[in-house]
Amino acid sequence: MSGRGEYGAGRSHGVQPSGTRRLRGAAALLLSAATGLGLATFSGKLTGNPFTARAQELTGAAIAVDRAGSGTGDTVAAFDSSSAGMRDTGHAASPLPVVADDHAPFDMAGERRRVGPAPGAALAMHAEPAPFALQADVPAEPAVGRGAPETGTGTATPGAASGNAATPATPAPAAATPGATHPTAASVPDAAAPGATVPARLTEMIGNQLIRFTPNVGEQQALAAFYGARGYQPVFTGGKGIAPLGQIALDQFAASAVEGLNPADYLVPALPASPSDTQLAEMELRLAATTLLYARHVQSGRFDPKIISKDVDPSPTVPDPAAVLATVSTAPNARAAFESFAPQYDEYRLLKTQLARLMTEGQAVSHAAIPPGPSLRPGDNDPRVPLLRARLGIGGAPEDSVYDPMLVDAVREFQRLSGQSADGIVGRGTLAALNAGASGDRLHDIVANMERWRWVPHDVAPVYVMVNIPEYMVRIVVNEQAVHETRVVVGKPENQTPIMSENMQYAVFNPSWNVPPGIIRNEMLPKLMADPYALERQGIDVVRNGRIIDPGSVNWSRGAQGYSFRQAPGERNALGRMKFMFPNKHAVYLHDTPSRSLFSRDRRAFSHGCVRVHEPLAFAEALFAVGSPGEGWSQQRLSRLVGGNEKSLPLKQRFPVHLVYFTTYVDGTGQLVTREDIYGTNAATKAILGLDGTRRVADRGAAVRPR
Repeated sequence: MSGRGEYGAGRSHGVQPSGTRRLRGAAALLLSAATGLGLATFSGKLTGNPFTARAQELTGAAIAVDRAGSGTGDTVAAFDSSSAGMRDTGHAASPLPVVADDHAPFDMAGERRRVGPAPGAALAMHAEPAPFALQADVPAEPAVGRGAPETGTGTATPGAASGNAATPATPAPAAATPGATHPTAASVPDAAAPGATVPARLTEMIGNQLIRFTPNVGEQQALAAFYGARGYQPVFTGGKGIAPLGQIALDQFAASAVEGLNPADYLVPALPASPSDTQLAEMELRLAATTLLYARHVQSGRFDPKIISKDVDPSPTVPDPAAVLATVSTAPNARAAFESFAPQYDEYRLLKTQLARLMTEGQAVSHAAIPPGPSLRPGDNDPRVPLLRARLGIGGAPEDSVYDPMLVDAVREFQRLSGQSADGIVGRGTLAALNAGASGDRLHDIVANMERWRWVPHDVAPVYVMVNIPEYMVRIVVNEQAVHETRVVVGKPENQTPIMSENMQYAVFNPSWNVPPGIIRNEMLPKLMADPYALERQGIDVVRNGRIIDPGSVNWSRGAQGYSFRQAPGERNALGRMKFMFPNKHAVYLHDTPSRSLFSRDRRAFSHGCVRVHEPLAFAEALFAVGSPGEGWSQQRLSRLVGGNEKSLPLKQRFPVHLVYFTTYVDGTGQLVTREDIYGTNAATKAILGLDGTRRVADRGAAVRPR
């Protein structure tokens, strides 16, 4: 509901790279792994390059999770619900299980997850894409991407860059530290030791050639300031070649496919056997600029998400390029510093592990899409049954078109894994889930969802609320453990719940509903023209100049300009008994609803954009237990606020609310789950990333709006 309250009860019917441009074997596979030509999978022995080492590391150890499939797996709870005054903590099941020890190196399980009772259905949930043709020739220079907007959205690092011009003026080099001497090419003899004139070469290049290395103005300024402050001494190179930090950077770029990125975007031409100082300086700046590009891509994304639609309005944390250079050049563990730019949410790490697993398991399986049609029920005879059998791996004669019990059981298991009612009926939702992986798109879905994790603010708040729109669920998360979860109703495709983050501030009990203009224009005005008293019978008053007027005295054919519509508190109020406020420009919030029967449906996209919450008193109890701890806001005490006039109850501690859109995630049982792309946002993400075979981002051209 976009300010939107709700109107009516919604209805539904139904490595270091080689110096050559040609790459072979594992290197070529690696580069194709995340290109717009598709994500390839590896076969054969996985040794000899940074990607395979990283993939093996990711799939080499088990994750400790609690019995609910979430939390830290520690014997001591991270959150004591009873001491906070909570009577019911929900199921403590987050969308994904969580890493056992935040301070330990992150290693993930290598063994396959346990498959459910219907192996064909479970394997169908892990369908992998068919291999694509590999690119043998790659550009000698890294392609520079535009990345997320540079306007400091989200909680950006202090000093985050802003602005991005296509042809910026190259900034003058920053002043060196006091007492430092600016080297020049003329001041150092040509016969000096190898590397002696690198500072002079860097001075010249930074002075007038930075646009060759990055078109991003903020990054140019950061490079000039960074090298100026260190007297133009190199950090990624040294002596006659690559310094240890430079090799770590090259390894990170080459293994970037494990982060769902495209290694071709971070290629740096190799140094010759005996490089000149000019070549060393070139390599120094290329490594530095590519480090900035990599950090920006892996932390805040490869394109501006707002190009998808007005309802895609997240707050990615664009890294401050000066802070990036300072971090990687001074950190005791440079590799850990590089890895810190990736999203630090446990759910992202689990997707990362699934990506590594799928990329190392071998050839993918492709399935034909099952065409639409009437719901398929047990016993039905339907020509689509052979396709359904093939999709779920259930044997049968090609001409066997009977939906028999064995196939029904496989469908039920598939439905369970995809979060649907396991009724064995292949309706619209089940068909969409089946077809989500039918084109061999599993890897692409993981990459697209990892990209959307970069849109969530980078700092992981100790407490946050997360609504996963395609899952129709909301969770209250403390220390990466879900302490409460419940079902929600989200916006219809034509009234989408926005993707965004803001801070939860207060709750309102017995709210009035001020009807937003869009609902007045599109839904209420036609009713008033047919029957001036239609809204009055629903408890909605027509207000002009602060006074309630007789709707029969207005000629509604002239429009509703100058009139407002308000529904007083009460049982019929579209907001129900309470709403939970995180003020935002989209005017959406979480709230109760009188249309409670909708929560029993699997597909719950019925609102005007706001998020309707099942069992709102239980949600309010959990919310105030973490937002106003120790104050004893039990359900019983909160229920005394229900009834009468509107009342506001502020939270003592504010925390973020993330409205997110993850169609592929790992659930509490460790299963990789895919949900229906109800708004088409996942498809748009894949298209912009070029996962459909056409590259649209991370190149020198502008990103294209998806069509």
